[in-house]
Amino acid sequence: MKLELKKIKYCKWMSEETHCYSAIVYVDDKAMIEVSNEGHGGGNSEWAIKPFTQQDVDKVNAWCEKNLPKWKGFDNKMFPTDLEMWCGEEMNKYLTDKYLKSDFKKDIKSKILFVENKGLRQITFKKCKTLTDAHFNYFKSKHPNISALNFMPQDKAFKIYAQHMK
Repeated sequence: MKLELKKIKYCKWMSEETHCYSAIVYVDDKAMIEVSNEGHGGGNSEWAIKPFTQQDVDKVNAWCEKNLPKWKGFDNKMFPTDLEMWCGEEMNKYLTDKYLKSDFKKDIKSKILFVENKGLRQITFKKCKTLTDAHFNYFKSKHPNISALNFMPQDKAFKIYAQHMK
């Protein structure tokens, strides 16, 4: 069974104890379940999208509990991953990627980013919001053998950035 969380709408300001969101769970590429959470610490609401029924939702939940990895709770007790837990984890991934991309775009615009000694390093310039050729020339003169993420294709640079920031 292939599960995907799509059409995510997230409300940061209403998220208190849990994520406030609504989304659609796609099962084997078909929109099957609408899920939402009000963000106040309660559980998800889950509704079948016609022509599917609550029995189909229950089958997906049972499949999750049987096939997805268990998670460790209090006193190292292992719990099955149900549909609600899976949705929560998918939201965590979505939000991590969303805000990581936002941070990357801001950083790559105003800082020179590079990897040195297996760590992500940066050179910043006072009151600099956007790098210029002068900044890049300075970097190249001081570090001729280091390739900055700023000079790479954005998708490659983001992968490197994400590896070091997660």
